[in-house]
Amino acid sequence: MVKVSTRTKKTSFEVALPEANSVNVVGDFNEWSGEAHPMKKNRAGVWKLAVEIPAGEYQFRYLVDNAQWINDDSTTYVPNSFGTENSIVEVKLAAKKTTRKKAAKKK
Repeated sequence: MVKVSTRTKKTSFEVALPEANSVNVVGDFNEWSGEAHPMKKNRAGVWKLAVEIPAGEYQFRYLVDNAQWINDDSTTYVPNSFGTENSIVEVKLAAKKTTRKKAAKKK
């Protein structure tokens, strides 16, 4: 599951793989580095990571035990150049709100 928080400006990745020994989030936002974003496993076997990513649309996958690539079931997929598919996450950051008082002062 992928969630983007406009409040914390972080993107949270979560995948249930209790049998896995390691899981990394790998994508265009980290130049497809298999080591840049390791996830942490909780007692229930769910791997989690929250990371700040600039606004944009990114392709990513999970690298499990440095051997198996899987997609996030909560996202849409696009074909990749390897004949498989990548997950997509769109990071949108909230626009700053302007109150009427602040807007009036600027005039």
